[in-house]
Amino acid sequence: MTCTICTAEEPSPLDPDVGIVRLRDQFEGATPSHPGSSDEPTPQEVSEPSETAPGLVVPPSPTFVADDAEAHPLFLRDEVEAKNSSGVPLFADRVPYVEGVGEEEAPWFAHWSEAAIEALSLPVEPLGFFTERVTWSEHDKPHTELEWHPIGIQTIPGRPDLLLETNEAFLDSGFLSQGVTMPTGAVWRPSIWVFGTYRAGYNYLRRPTGRDVSEITHRLDLFGQVNLSGTERILFGLRPFDEELASSRRFSSVDLHDGTTTDGLNAEVQTLFFEGDFGEIFPNLDPFDTMQLDLGFSVGRQPMLFQQGLLINEDRVDALTVTRNTVSGMGNLNLRMTGVYAWDEINRNNNQDDPNAQMFGLFTESDFRFSTVNADVAYVSSDSGLGSLFAFGLSAIQRIHGYENTYNTSFHVLSSIPTDGETTASGRGVLLFGQTSWTPHHTHDLVYLNGFWAIDQFTSPMRGTLGGGPLGQTGILFSAAGLGQFGAPLSNQASDVAGGSLGYQLFFNDTKQQVIFEIGGREPTNGGDAAFAMGSRFQRALNQHWLVLVDGFISKQESQAWIPGTRIEFMAKF
Repeated sequence: MTCTICTAEEPSPLDPDVGIVRLRDQFEGATPSHPGSSDEPTPQEVSEPSETAPGLVVPPSPTFVADDAEAHPLFLRDEVEAKNSSGVPLFADRVPYVEGVGEEEAPWFAHWSEAAIEALSLPVEPLGFFTERVTWSEHDKPHTELEWHPIGIQTIPGRPDLLLETNEAFLDSGFLSQGVTMPTGAVWRPSIWVFGTYRAGYNYLRRPTGRDVSEITHRLDLFGQVNLSGTERILFGLRPFDEELASSRRFSSVDLHDGTTTDGLNAEVQTLFFEGDFGEIFPNLDPFDTMQLDLGFSVGRQPMLFQQGLLINEDRVDALTVTRNTVSGMGNLNLRMTGVYAWDEINRNNNQDDPNAQMFGLFTESDFRFSTVNADVAYVSSDSGLGSLFAFGLSAIQRIHGYENTYNTSFHVLSSIPTDGETTASGRGVLLFGQTSWTPHHTHDLVYLNGFWAIDQFTSPMRGTLGGGPLGQTGILFSAAGLGQFGAPLSNQASDVAGGSLGYQLFFNDTKQQVIFEIGGREPTNGGDAAFAMGSRFQRALNQHWLVLVDGFISKQESQAWIPGTRIEFMAKF
């Protein structure tokens, strides 16, 4: 092939193979704007290309009279209908500007519906102003104006080290080691990481009956991970300061009423499982990657969470899982299917351990163009007094584009069906749950509105001792702290009840600080007492490892007095 740019041959005005307009040849008949000026090239100079590099000859760019229509290059003419060798037009048609044509007007129902949603965003500004004054911080806002002075090269924070890193560090830069080739063909680069989270705090909670809670407590989640490759690992975990009982956890703490201490020290294995990919462990079985052997699996004691914790929320269960990923077709961009068999450490919906229970489940996640759909089914078989249960969940997560804003939404439909009689752990019911959040205009903040409706007694197949009920996802007023005896301000059980929460999450000091204000309530549908609560959460990063968190709330049940509660916590991630 001969390059017309690099040869002395006269190129055609339009190269049909490359689609390049030769500007030098489109200016035939054009005259320089100053023919007598020594600073402008002559027609003879224009026709002679200048060599700028060995093997590359590029014509110079002269200045021509713009008033002469014949002097305009080909791609500026309105009447041009140039096409390539395939007959495809090379230039788009000129789009005329018509004055008086405005933007598309939104229909009346869009104005009314989104006006109601936007009205919920009005408290963001006064809440941000109030928090700025109280905490002496700057509310984060978008900046569109140009800076008047250069900020210079900014220092990138260093990578925080783990407690222990051998061979290869976590998220570090540099070269990878050669590794060890296994008989199966896999290449393993063993390394060990030790990391975890330490939490210590003070809890105060007034109880309507019994003695109030006033305690100092702490918790340590410690993990050791043996990395074999990018897909194979062994994870070992302990929680030495809080011990799991039959239906609760006992935390190491000090009661400030009388100075008594609670000992929760233990050496129980909280987490121990192996995770890998069959195709990566045995690559010699499929050297050309055509047999679809990429099956992920895990076996051992592990946490489990499905339907955002509404269906299953278990922090430790002995189970075997097999996952098939990256299945597509029929409008499905990606389908993930996970089969689960659990045989031990199963806590039922009442957070009570059922030693005779076994669980079988199939959990799927499908990515479509406009939504991510989860369809999950689970069956718990038990010959104990807690009964057997069949449960399923269907959810859709998507972004809805309105005329005024974009809304993040998720909708869930869950149901539980006992197979041998209703019990406290195997109830019959349906749970409808929805979440909506959006960012108010001209802010980085978030407003969320969540709601639920539990018909009859919906029960989960598995819930950990700290998992509470299915409604913990509703907001901070419905979720327990997971540290000491500080429970949820509002009950998170899903039996004949409807309710929801409205919250505002505000960001300060370049997202290093955040504050959440939330109101919520629940109304029983079987004639019980309603409950209402207001709460807030302040959270601030102290450095790369430490953060401080302060919670406060006040709740009211119809038949009881106001109940206040507060807590302060220091958390370290290492």
